[in-house]
Amino acid sequence: MMSSVPASDKKMKLLVYSIEECPVCGQKTKRAFQVGDYITKDGGKCTKCRNTTRVSLVYAESSKPSG
Repeated sequence: MMSSVPASDKKMKLLVYSIEECPVCGQKTKRAFQVGDYITKDGGKCTKCRNTTRVSLVYAESSKPSG
């Protein structure tokens, strides 16, 4: 079965990120994905109100071609 993705697109590198959101003040922080991240996982401390954040989104962006 043939893939519907062109061969040139298969070599594109994806960068994976996690968004941590504070459930109290709503502050959002983008950071690099860490192995074990999942939606609703407790994150770090909010830089605005110091409450515990939660991972609200995990997604990938394509990196810019180098050339």
